Amino acid sequence: MDETGTPHEVVVGVDGSAGARTALAWGLREARLRGSAVRLVTVWPEDRPPHSHDGGIGTPGLADVERDVRSSMSTEAAAVAASTAGEAVPVHPEVRYGHPARQLIDTAGDDGLLVVGSRGRGSLRGALLGSVGQQCAQHARGPVVVVRDEETAGGAPLGRGAASRVVVGVDGSPGSAAALRFAAEEARLRGGELHVVHAWIDTVSGYGGPPWALPVTTLREQAEATLRASLAGAWPTGSPGVQVRAGTVEGVEWDVLTRVAAGADLLVVGSRGRGGWSGLLLGSVGLHAITGAPCPVAVVRPVPAGG
Repeated sequence: MDETGTPHEVVVGVDGSAGARTALAWGLREARLRGSAVRLVTVWPEDRPPHSHDGGIGTPGLADVERDVRSSMSTEAAAVAASTAGEAVPVHPEVRYGHPARQLIDTAGDDGLLVVGSRGRGSLRGALLGSVGQQCAQHARGPVVVVRDEETAGGAPLGRGAASRVVVGVDGSPGSAAALRFAAEEARLRGGELHVVHAWIDTVSGYGGPPWALPVTTLREQAEATLRASLAGAWPTGSPGVQVRAGTVEGVEWDVLTRVAAGADLLVVGSRGRGGWSGLLLGSVGLHAITGAPCPVAVVRPVPAGG
């Protein structure tokens, strides 16, 4: 990725499902905004490659099957691109073998934007998030976008222009700082608004607050200070170059973010916040976001020390 946190390539995982097709549409439009290519990846199990035969006259070999699959992937990408009424982008189809999430993560590496559907062919019908999507969000080395299908997300389109809005949650952690920079670039690409949100909880009212808890007024002031510090820390020498709306909202963080994200193009969260255990690869806010947000969700890793 470059200094703005922008990935160099868009990698989309596909498996022929409706959810993967929705993710493909999102990935193609994102690549168009970035002026980059799309690497289209389907993964077969190593022990069960479909329709492979070692011999026999007239029976296709594995190389022939792979060629046909890549051709079908390119055809589908062209059809999806045409349905978005935009310019074509370079598409490079690949067939890989092994564990689906691991192969997708390795393909995207540190510098790619990995795009996956919320549910694939292997998911339970009633599940809101398939195992591959969750594993990618948990373990990917770079940013991951989980795209909800029309059935669960209402088919919110990727917009461009003044009506576009990218929402990002911040809490002062390194993860949220990286998410903020990523979200600003996404908003800039769309020519839209960057909506920065910091959620805070009243620990005094009800039964949740210990007797020494800070008063509500002080908690609100601390939340506003965290928001200001997050913005200043992301751009210490200037502005993000986009229209910014920033505010604090009282409530549980994932509830606040999924509510604010209604009608947004994208919700961006850090992989871990201040409240998460240091060993967790994906915090509770990220997990709730990718399972409950009404729009695509980007999970962004903090920049490694010295990186």
